[in-house]
Amino acid sequence: MFVWFFFSFLVFGKFLAKFSVCPNYLITPETGPIGVIPSSRVGLSVIPANYDCAYYFLIHPGWALHLSISTHYDQLLGDNITFTDNLGVVHILPTPNQHIDEWSSAPTAIFHIKTMSNTSQMFAIYEFVNVEKKYKQVKIPTGEYFALGDMNKRYYTFHSEAMDRVALNLAIKNTQDYDTLLEQIFVYDGGDVKNCQMVGRLSNFLKKKKVSSFNNITIINFYDVNSPSYLIGNDWLKVSVFSKYKAILTSRNQQTTGELFDASDRGAAYTWICSDCNNFYWTILKFHKSMTTISKAYIELRSLSPTHNTSTLLNYSVSTTLERNFPQLIPSRMFTMINHHSGIGVTLDTSVTKSSTQKWLKPFDGRRGVIFSPSMWDPKTSPSFSFQFEDDDQKFMFERCSNCERCSNCDGWRLIDNKNRTNSIKQLFI
Repeated sequence: MFVWFFFSFLVFGKFLAKFSVCPNYLITPETGPIGVIPSSRVGLSVIPANYDCAYYFLIHPGWALHLSISTHYDQLLGDNITFTDNLGVVHILPTPNQHIDEWSSAPTAIFHIKTMSNTSQMFAIYEFVNVEKKYKQVKIPTGEYFALGDMNKRYYTFHSEAMDRVALNLAIKNTQDYDTLLEQIFVYDGGDVKNCQMVGRLSNFLKKKKVSSFNNITIINFYDVNSPSYLIGNDWLKVSVFSKYKAILTSRNQQTTGELFDASDRGAAYTWICSDCNNFYWTILKFHKSMTTISKAYIELRSLSPTHNTSTLLNYSVSTTLERNFPQLIPSRMFTMINHHSGIGVTLDTSVTKSSTQKWLKPFDGRRGVIFSPSMWDPKTSPSFSFQFEDDDQKFMFERCSNCERCSNCDGWRLIDNKNRTNSIKQLFI
């Protein structure tokens, strides 16, 4: 027993001596890309009482620091372990028993241990990560979007070809709660991770700034969190014209309802995104009279996002026959709805069931609607379509436009026949 006690005293005493020595130098990639705290230890180690040490890390441009920390300590005893990132934000490590990862970009970070008791335990592994080597950059133009949960070993840069600033907006489902994982996604104000500063976590950026300083902005998911949200980037000048701008996310076989309101001349814009489908069935549009200026109210639909600066493809105002326009098929993965001087209730369905298709293809007396080629909503899609509208019990007459183009001076569509004569029509009826 004496031998065991003596051996334990030697080992513990040797450990205390090592932990009590606080490094007086900057830890850099040159001192070793990977290291441990305390040095030469593996696993949780007891921190001596009255220990006060700050480990300073120097992080080169284009690099990041990853600190993987295991702790067993009690703040009620006066012990504290903190991590300060490059923005000066102090992260207090939770107690009592935790394993936590912390990240920081250039130029510096601080890991601080301060104790009063001798009961706390801690072990940390740090690694300097060359971001440009470990992650592949994906550049996408403004007006597009990507999934925040699908960024494995990639980072995304929005680029404005119009040399405009980039406005970021989150696209979430209307049933989704606040996405806490945004706090673990980093934003760089520029076109890459080497020559630009990390300016904050995505959660804070969306709350406070939302707009880049120049025509690029970069997003990286160091923590590899599986966020359910999407992120869309737009040219700032294109979305700032609206009184409000939001993005709404849905997916296949979902029914999405919304209550939208705007009382301004500028209008409120909403970009609808389907993550895995190319069709929306707009089934309900209802104007709320108490929230609507009937003489001014109208709803317009444009293809894609505001950055694409497309013309209006559908337009609705208050009418006693409004319901005859629905369901209306919107053959696109994304479109923008703009609400003017009204409060409305809307329902959109992305179902691919036979029932949803039959409702769209079902004619009835007075039915109105527009048949679009998908390429009118997205130029990258095929300029063709095939639909069969039928009812075995009744006969109907259809006004058909087989070769038409959008025109601004006729406030509608222009039919071009085989003799090159043109006739203006207000709408294609089905």
